[in-house]
Amino acid sequence: MATIPGGVYRLGGGSGDAGRGAAPREIALAPFRIDRHEVTNRQFARFVAATGYRTTAEREGGGWVFRGGTRDWQYVAGADWRHPLGPGSSLAGGGEYPAVLVSWYDARAFSGWTGGRLPSEWEWEAAARAGGATDQGAAAAAEAGRANVWQGRWPQRNLLADGFFYAAPVGSFASDRLGLYDLIGNVWEWTASAYAAGDSRPVARGGSWFCSRRYCSSYRPGFRGKCPADHAFNNVGFRCARDAAR
Repeated sequence: MATIPGGVYRLGGGSGDAGRGAAPREIALAPFRIDRHEVTNRQFARFVAATGYRTTAEREGGGWVFRGGTRDWQYVAGADWRHPLGPGSSLAGGGEYPAVLVSWYDARAFSGWTGGRLPSEWEWEAAARAGGATDQGAAAAAEAGRANVWQGRWPQRNLLADGFFYAAPVGSFASDRLGLYDLIGNVWEWTASAYAAGDSRPVARGGSWFCSRRYCSSYRPGFRGKCPADHAFNNVGFRCARDAAR
């Protein structure tokens, strides 16, 4: 984990969504620690082996998948964290890839098992800002192939300038100055925060391999995504946080 200093951070404003609490504001945060990379399949498998945990997608029989060559997401029976593209797919050779098709409930269960928690959305953004990311700089880096996002005309053709169609193994791209990887692109990351007061959808941050300049372009530290807590997608994962004193 990397330690993020406490202090007052200027956060928000990256999603054009001021009415939903995204207007820039100064937020005081206590020091905290955050995983250097997204939780991997290898780490998640250890959790499942130790606890017998069954994910939301496993219990419900499927999850949401985007496959190359299609135009939209599909609910695929049999898709789960072990089968990220549905039946017939596997994790063979994928231990260092981020765990996906995990719901917010799954991410919270894993983080609690490790003695940690999910970061708040403001902690997540503060980590990205402290590491040197700006909205403009992150977008430029992603579009230049220095992060795992969609390059080319979405969804007809991915030019693969970054070398990956789906998720990449964690640490495939250069870290920021704090040694944090993939805060921009690769997979969306669940946070502990609700999107708005009274909203049951948690905030997700960071964008993913599915995001392009022509579609959502959400690979900016200030962009706030949202998703139903019980949904599982093959472009959504997570990383854990802890209070710095622990």
